[in-house]
Amino acid sequence: MSNKISPPSGFFSVNGLLVFLLFVAPTIQYRVELGSFSFALMEPLVLIVSAILLSYQISSRRKLIILKDPLVYLFAAITLWAALIRPWSLDQRHGLSDVRDWLIPLLGFITLITTIRHGWRYWITIYIFLVWLSALLGIYQHLTDSFRPFISELAAYKTEFAISPEEDRLARASFAAGFFSHPNGFAMYLFTGLMMGIGKFYKSKPIVFLFVTLIPIALSLYWTFAKAGLLVMVGAILFIWIERWVKANRTLLVVALSGIIAGIVILWQVSRHIPPALLVTFWWRVGLWQIALNIIRAHPIILLTGNGMDLFALQAYYGQPHNLYIYLLLDYGLIGLIWVLVLAWHLWQRGIRIRTTGGMEAEPLLAAMWIGLLGYLVVGLVESNLMGIELRMIFMIAAACLAGLAREMAAEIQSREKAKGALHVR
Repeated sequence: MSNKISPPSGFFSVNGLLVFLLFVAPTIQYRVELGSFSFALMEPLVLIVSAILLSYQISSRRKLIILKDPLVYLFAAITLWAALIRPWSLDQRHGLSDVRDWLIPLLGFITLITTIRHGWRYWITIYIFLVWLSALLGIYQHLTDSFRPFISELAAYKTEFAISPEEDRLARASFAAGFFSHPNGFAMYLFTGLMMGIGKFYKSKPIVFLFVTLIPIALSLYWTFAKAGLLVMVGAILFIWIERWVKANRTLLVVALSGIIAGIVILWQVSRHIPPALLVTFWWRVGLWQIALNIIRAHPIILLTGNGMDLFALQAYYGQPHNLYIYLLLDYGLIGLIWVLVLAWHLWQRGIRIRTTGGMEAEPLLAAMWIGLLGYLVVGLVESNLMGIELRMIFMIAAACLAGLAREMAAEIQSREKAKGALHVR
């Protein structure tokens, strides 16, 4: 029996619009300030949409069925841990807000994977379309150096790749930011969409799609001047090609590790022969990491109870460490660091299982999304890209697309095998 939801007549269009709003929600990074209380614009949107969609499921099934996906447990685990420790931070308001910043994306993730049981390719196409629209806006912002409605003051320090001859330092960038508060966050959104788009391109290789969709997204990503995101993008595209070529999972792991080591060596050698000004932002990050580690050494209790970001913000020259793993260690202790490592291992193992069953060979989208999620975590080596409600939601939406399409592909493969078996019996 199919587990597909059969909505009543006239509801499907409303249902589709509500799911569409969940995809749109994290793309507008704006906070509403109400005195001592503030909330992100996406918070009421996700709450209202999720409430309607989940209420419909309860009324139609007489119960709410949450899929037993490992990602549900992983995202719920960090949310629960945040709820246990973050209210006791030095800045209680920020700590309580951080609990919401995990809880609401988790609610959106659960709503997506329980509402969309079939048709994930359609919704991934919608996601790519939304990214493409945002990319066009980003290109306009770069070309005109204007219209960045929600940009933060800190984004003004964004630099490009060229050195200003007058000041012997990186020139100020005319960056793409979309409706995000910082171009680095916009870059992560473009990156996830670009990986999905490459997956679709691998399936049928339409040249029009390459020039009309993928190149504008890549250009906008380039003009965010998010250097780590661009480096990982190049590596991810190369790894997608390798994944299609290498069949054995063990060989793929060896190639991946060798590629990471080779990349580190190459970057190290290149860094010794380029102008020092090009490495200013990297050493700036290294300084932040050193401050974070010094704080942990001075206050080792952070490893157990977290809540070290408030101390970091008081002592550092920037409010966050620009490293996902150090950020999680500061704010959530060793549990936070272990959590993200388990998440990375789960994603790797999940992809290997999908490859083993033939899912990625049949549907290149799965390979591209898998590599995109792993790439997201690689960018985390120099960006705190799970800090903030919008970036968490973007990651969880991309994870939902992978989990949903993988489940759908598994059902299709199983159905084909049954059909072959029936023909063989006849």
